[in-house]
Amino acid sequence: MFLLCHLAAGVVLGLLLARPLKDLRAVPACAFGAILPDLIDKPLGHIFLADSLGYGRIYTHTLIVLSVVAFVGALLFWRYRNGIVLALAVGIGSHQVLDTMWSEPVNWFYPFLGPFSGGADTTTFQDLVMAELSEPSEWIFLLVIISFGFLFLKKSWRDAILSHSGRFVERIAVPIGILLILVGALLILSGLLPLPWAVTHLQAPADIALCGLVIVAAGLALAWIRLLLDGEEGGQGEKGE
Repeated sequence: MFLLCHLAAGVVLGLLLARPLKDLRAVPACAFGAILPDLIDKPLGHIFLADSLGYGRIYTHTLIVLSVVAFVGALLFWRYRNGIVLALAVGIGSHQVLDTMWSEPVNWFYPFLGPFSGGADTTTFQDLVMAELSEPSEWIFLLVIISFGFLFLKKSWRDAILSHSGRFVERIAVPIGILLILVGALLILSGLLPLPWAVTHLQAPADIALCGLVIVAAGLALAWIRLLLDGEEGGQGEKGE
C-alpha cells in the first residue's frame, strides 16, 4: 500500500482513539506509527541493504516489533494513563494490515520462520518514489490529509478561518465526505468482484478493497468533522488542567 493511504488510515484511527484516551496527541502518534514501517524499511531495504535484501518490508513490518511496541504502550497506559505509545502501536498495526503482511508469513513472523524473503524484488527506491507520485488514489489521500490538517491548527486560527468563511469549511465537509464514501465504495466493489472502476494502479484485489475502505473511513470522519472538533476541545481541556 502507498504511503499517504497509510497516513490517512493512521489519522482516522487516531481520531477514533483520541476520545477514549482523552488525548488528541493520539492522532499524530497513530499517524506517525502508520507510516513508520515504510520510513524505516523502505530506505533500509532498497538503499542500504539493496545488495543483500533489496526489499522494503522487513524489520518494522514484523509482528515481533508490533508486539514489543504494543506491550510497552499497554504498560505506559496502565501505569501512567499515557496512551501515546499505544496509539503508535495501533498505527504500526494498521500499516501491517494494509500491507496484508499475513500473505508474507516468513517476513511477518521473522525471525521464527527463517531469514527475510523478497530478495528477488528488483524494485529500486526511485521506482517506489515514482510509483507514489503517479498513483491516483494518493492525490485523493493528500486532499484528505490536508482537510484533516485543519483540526491541528491553533484554535484561534481555526476559529478565525471559520468566522471569515461563514462556516463554509464546515458546510463543504459533509458533501466532500459523502463523495469520498462513494469513491471508496466503488473501489471496494472493484476489489471484491472485481469491476473495472479504478482510481488506483494497485493490482491485487485485496489491496484495492483495503484502499477503498480507508477512503470510506476518511469520508465518514470528514463528514462528522463537527463532532470530532467538539471531541478535540473536550480532550484538550482535560489535558490542560
